[in-house]
Amino acid sequence: MHNCLAIDVAKGKSMVTLISSCGEVLIEPYEVNHSINDFSNLLNRIKNLKLDNVSVIMESTGIYHRPIERFFLENNFKVFIINPIYGKMQKRNIRKTKTDKEDCLNLVNLFFTNTFKEYNKPDQLYLDLNALSRQYFALDELCVNIKNRYRNLIYLCFPEYEEIFKGNTIYSNLALEFIESFPHADIISNTRIDRLQNFLKNHDFRYWKMKAIKIKEYASNSYPSVNVNDELVSNLSQIARLVNEYQKAIDIVKYKIIFLAKKSKYFKPINSIYGVGEFSTSIIIAELGDINRFHNIKELTAYCGLDPSIKQSGRSVNVHGPISKSGNKYMRKILYIACSNIITVVGRTKVENDIEIYYRKKRNEGKHHYAATIACTTKLLRKILALCKQLDK
Repeated sequence: MHNCLAIDVAKGKSMVTLISSCGEVLIEPYEVNHSINDFSNLLNRIKNLKLDNVSVIMESTGIYHRPIERFFLENNFKVFIINPIYGKMQKRNIRKTKTDKEDCLNLVNLFFTNTFKEYNKPDQLYLDLNALSRQYFALDELCVNIKNRYRNLIYLCFPEYEEIFKGNTIYSNLALEFIESFPHADIISNTRIDRLQNFLKNHDFRYWKMKAIKIKEYASNSYPSVNVNDELVSNLSQIARLVNEYQKAIDIVKYKIIFLAKKSKYFKPINSIYGVGEFSTSIIIAELGDINRFHNIKELTAYCGLDPSIKQSGRSVNVHGPISKSGNKYMRKILYIACSNIITVVGRTKVENDIEIYYRKKRNEGKHHYAATIACTTKLLRKILALCKQLDK
C-alpha cells in the first residue's frame, strides 16, 4: 500500500497531511514550522505508524520548500517536487474555494492519479554552478541599475566625461577611479595639470600627458547642471566606486563559474560549438545541470520556456504561437545572447554555420529579427542536446 505525505509549502511554515492510497487519513492536516523540532515530531509520528512505503509530494516554491526537501531527502524518503502549474490545474473547482487543507488534499489526489518522476538531488558540482550562475545574474542586474545612475550623474556633474571616455571605456577601471577622484568639472579646473598627469601615468595610461591636457580643456569650458558643493557630486564619486566594486565582483564570479564548469564532462562538447564561448558554455551547464536528465528536445525546450503556446477556438488551432516563457528565463537569455553572437561573428567572417543559415532562412520567410533569433535558440538547444547525448552513449 502506498502512502502520501502531502505538504502545502509556505514561507517558514507548511500544512502537512498523510493519506493512504485507499483514502484513509493517517495524519490529519496540521501546520508545522520549518524548524528541527517540528520536523522531528512529524518524523516520529510517521515512524510510529510503522508504514512501509511513504512518499512525500510538494510544489516547487522557489526557495521556501528547500528546508523540507533537505530534511526528507536526508531521512531517505521518496520525494516528488512538482511544478506549481500541475497543482493549480488540480485546484480548479466551481466554488473557487482555496484553503491550506484543501491544497494538501489536492496534492494527494494529484499524486495518486498521475505519474511523477522521483526527485533526485543533483551532484554538488551542478548545485554550486547554479548558485554561482544566479549570483552572477543578480550582480549583473544590480550593476546595470547602478550604471544607469552613474551615467545620469555624469551628465549632471561633468557631461564632457562622455567625450573623454567614449563608449564602454567610461566603465573601465581607469575611468571609474578617475571620476571617483574628480567627480566635477570645477574640481578638475582647480587641480594642477601635473597631478592629473601623474594619476593617469600611475594607471599605465598610454597618452597620459595629452589626455590630461584635453581633460583640463574640457573642464575649463564646461558648465555642469550642479555646482561643486552639490550633494550629487559626492553621489557620483560613491556610485563610481560601487560600479568598480560590482564589476570586480562579477569578474570573480565569472572566473569561478568557468573554473567549475570545466570539471563537467559536458563542457568540451558544448564549447566546441562555433560562437559559444567558455562563459556561455559555463552558464548553460550551470542552468541545465546534468543534461542527460532530459530525454528529448521537447522536455528541454519546455524547461527553457521555448515551447510554442497553442490556442484553440473551434476549428482554429494556432500551432505556431509565441513561446510560452514559462521555463528558465536565464537559459533563454544566455541562448539568445549566444545565437546573436554566432549570427554577428559569422556575418563578419563569412564562415558557413548551420545556426546562421537557419537564421537567414527564417528572415527570408518574413520573420522579424527577434523571432528568427528565438527560432535559432531552439536549434542551438537541439545541437547541445545531441552532442551531450552522444557523449553519454
